[in-house]
Parts: sequence; C-alpha cells; structure tokens
Amino acid sequence: MKKIAALNLLILLVLVASCSSKNTDDIKEEQKEVILNNTNQTDRLNTSKSGVLSIKEAPDEDPEEAKNTKATFKTSTINESDIASNIPLIQIAEVSAPKHNGTTLRATHVAINGNYAYVSYNVEGPTYLGAVDVIDISNPNSPSIALSAILPNTDISAVNYYNNALYLAGASSSINSDGTHPAVLIKMELENGLPTDNIALIDIPSYVATDVLANENGIYGVSGVDGVLAQYDISNLTLKENVSINDLRALGEHDNKIIVLSGTDGITVHNSNLTEISSFTTSTDTPEAKRTIDFYNNNVLVAEGKQGLGIYNINNGNKLTTIDLPTVTDTNIDPDEIVTNAVTVESEHIFMANWAAGVTVHDLTEGTSNITTIGTLEIDGSTNYVKSANGYIFVASGNGGLKIIKTVANTNTETNIDCTNLPPYIGGYWLNINSNENKAYSGSTSLMGLNVSANLTFCGTLAVSNGLHINSNGHFKMSGTLAQGNAENPWNSLIINDGILEVEGTLIVYGNMTFNNAANLKVLGDVTIYGDVTINNNVTIDFLGANSSITIHGNVIKNGTPTINGNYTDTFNKL
Repeated sequence: MKKIAALNLLILLVLVASCSSKNTDDIKEEQKEVILNNTNQTDRLNTSKSGVLSIKEAPDEDPEEAKNTKATFKTSTINESDIASNIPLIQIAEVSAPKHNGTTLRATHVAINGNYAYVSYNVEGPTYLGAVDVIDISNPNSPSIALSAILPNTDISAVNYYNNALYLAGASSSINSDGTHPAVLIKMELENGLPTDNIALIDIPSYVATDVLANENGIYGVSGVDGVLAQYDISNLTLKENVSINDLRALGEHDNKIIVLSGTDGITVHNSNLTEISSFTTSTDTPEAKRTIDFYNNNVLVAEGKQGLGIYNINNGNKLTTIDLPTVTDTNIDPDEIVTNAVTVESEHIFMANWAAGVTVHDLTEGTSNITTIGTLEIDGSTNYVKSANGYIFVASGNGGLKIIKTVANTNTETNIDCTNLPPYIGGYWLNINSNENKAYSGSTSLMGLNVSANLTFCGTLAVSNGLHINSNGHFKMSGTLAQGNAENPWNSLIINDGILEVEGTLIVYGNMTFNNAANLKVLGDVTIYGDVTINNNVTIDFLGANSSITIHGNVIKNGTPTINGNYTDTFNKL
C-alpha cells in the first residue's frame, strides 16, 4: 500500500494548561485547545418528558370500552394487525446541546463505556468549534453531566473510547490554518473516565475526518473528499498504513475486520493491517452527507439516505433486503428532508434515524428474512443520529440536543409467582382483562393501556405508556419490571381500585398513582413513583421480604390512613 508522506510529517502533541511553557493567564480562551467545565450543569438536563415511550403508528384509544365504570379508557376500533411492541422503552432525559460564546452546538456521535456516555458535538458552517459531554449513566433513572470539554478550534464528527482515552475525528484550525487540509484525529487522555486537557492532534488528509476507532491493533481513521483509511500506532501515533478511498463516511469493526463506507464506492472490507479482503457497491449517496453503519450477525447495515436502509452480507456482498423510508402524511414535512442518516441495532431491533421522519423501529427477532416494522418513536424533533449500547439508545436531534432512551430490563432473578411455560403476549396495544378472564403472559411488551378486571399474570418486562387500571375483583401479578406512565401526562395514572397489584421485582411510575377504596399493593422489591400519590380509605400496602423499598418523589395526599405491613425502606419518609 502506498503511504502518504504528509501524514508522517505532522503529529502535534498539545499539552495545554499545566504543560504549556507559557503562562496560562496570558493565553486567550479561544487559543486553548481544550476548555474543561466540571461545574453543575443540571439546567441542561430535562426530565419533564421522561417515561414510557409510545409508538406513533399505534392507536391512541382503547379498542373496547372497559366494562368497569371506574375505568377511563376511551372507545374506538383499531386494525387487528396493530400488534403491541416487543421492546419496552423509556425516555430517561433530554440533554440540551452545549453553548460556547453564544453559539449552540449540535450532537454528532456517541460512545459508551461503563457508567459514562461520551457525546461529541460540532457546528455547521466555516467555524471550527466542538465539544465532548460526559454523561454519567450509573443511575439509569437519574443521569447527570459529569464534565464538558469545549474545543474552540476543532469540529468533532465522531468519538470512540479505548483503554482510558477518547479518540476524536473532525477538523481543526490548529492542524491547518489556511483550511486546505484541516482534517484531524485526536487522542484525548482520560482521568477516572473524564477528559483532560492532555491531547494529541494527528494530521490526516482531507477537509474533515468523519469517523475513528481504536483497538489493540492501532488507531483507525477515515476522512472525506480525497481522503483515506489510515492506521496509526496506538502508542506513538505514527502512521502504519493507509489506503486512498474517496468520500469515506464511516468505519466499524466486526469479526476482526475493519469495514468502511464510501458514499461513492460502497463497502470495503479490510483485515487489521488494512489489506483489502473484499468490496461491494451500495447506493451512491449525496456528497458529504453523514451516514453510519452497524452490524447484525454477519451482515452490515448501511444508512443510504434517500434509499433508506440496506442490509448486506459481509462475506459475499449480497444485498439481503432494503428497509424503505417511512411514509409521512404530515404536509409540513419536506419530503427532501426524509433521509436515513444513521442506523443502530439494540436488543434484536433496528433503529433508523430518518431526519425529519424521526426514528423508526424494526423487529429482527425472526432474522433478516422476516423484518417487521413496529413504528416511529414518539419523540420531538428531527433526528440526525442514533446510537445504542448496553441497553441505551441515544438520539441526536440537530440543535435540539440529545435524548437518552433505555430498554426496560428485567431486574428480578427469583420469583414466587408461577411463570412456568407462559406464552408471549402477541395482542394489541390496548389490553383489557375482563370479568372472569384468566390470562398469563411472559416476555417483553409495550402497551398503550392496560385494564384489569379479573386475573392477569405477567413475567418479564412490561411498559404501559398511558393508564393502568386494576378494578374491582382485578388481581394483577407482575414478576419482573413494570414501567408505567409519563411525566408529561401524569394524569394517565396507575390506579388501583378495589383490586390487587402484586409486584415481585421493580415498579416505576412516571406519573401519578392512586389507591382507591380497598386497594391492595403487595411489593417484593422496589417501587419508585415520580408523580403524586393519592391514598383513599381502606388501603393496604404489604411489603414482603426484608429488603423492599418505596421512593416517592411527588406529594402524598392521604384521604384515609393506610394499613402498612412488613419491613421496608421509605426513602423520603413519604408514607
């Protein structure tokens, strides 16, 4: 392979602040390579819309009028093909984009390691300005911004984590002041997982580096127009190999192979030393548009702009299928702004970022030969990027910042509820258990609403975005994790009328919860309620076992004195 000599000529180690030979008081802020901000930034976190996510194409009304008069579901009819989603999701928070000197940045990429998510940012236009947010996700229901690093001279297109360092791809005026080849890769040292101002800048041809990854074999970067796929030594940052490939958009690692996407040449597969193994064409794309790839089994999923999503076999390049762009009936949306920018795979599901058309979700549980469309996430704004890892899905929305979404996980390892051989639920988005019915299900399900007037057992993970009502003679046994409601609409409450809710595992209520006359809650595990709690007459709460707990963030309104049995922890002493 032909090496580009210019790459070896410029490797800049920039040790600002304490490592600078100049007095830092004499350095203007805009000349610094990194400005660290570890002050409290809770004002950038918004949890007002936290809670269970709905699917836009799902019906918004109950298909059948609840027979108990205390139920508040509406009545309508829906198509029998409207099957409930099998991936329960909750939105944890929205993170607004950072600002620097009055300029709002936009999110471009996400990398996740352990308790931290690293989010990169840049700005449109000729200005060089980027940032990295470190979001602490150690408590999935209460994320925080641990630190922000502003890079006043550098746009950042992508971020990758490896071995206690961040690797950034972008463009910097520090590399090339006349703008002829400002593309750059950056190694940023971390301390206890947080960025430091100890960085190294590595020159790479082109106007912008578009993606980067690092592993034990080196640092791999790709750049755009007249760009390259390059490999650098992980220890001394010197160039090892490079390959000239035009208009590179993304790269990834799969099965010890380095796989890159070109907007003009398609997919090229290399070994770890950049020897080409194979290549195959994909659709020709709009110049310089952001695109990403991801992997499922031995297939590469390619965001292809106006062509939607293409899925290709890595070994032979055969195209297995195409997932078309969603059909949008909203006349306020420009059809030219409906393009697939990014793709990610999480929990046997594909998430596609379709810019003005939002994020669509597709089910992979039956493999690539039978992919079904679930619908579009009910989130605000356009989406230019989506990335998932470890049960989290991060959605970037232009200048609207970042949305943090999480799959609902089953935290219950033992149960006294009989969960033997229960079938998965494959019914509609609205579930009514009517008088004298006995139903039992297992697995993962996301519902719009649930109304229990008889006996229901569910083992696994269940999310209910709107009302959950347990009526007279209703007995709902839940083993696993149950999430209900949304902070934006707290009146879509969890209501226990003259019935029983029995939870073994975790219950999370994002809106309000009401205990009506003779209501009974049985808990073996943890209950968290973010809204208000109303307790009426003859209410009984039974805490089972030795380690059960209840955490109520809202107000408690008592219209009667509840009977509380068992040992438990009341986090805020609300009961």
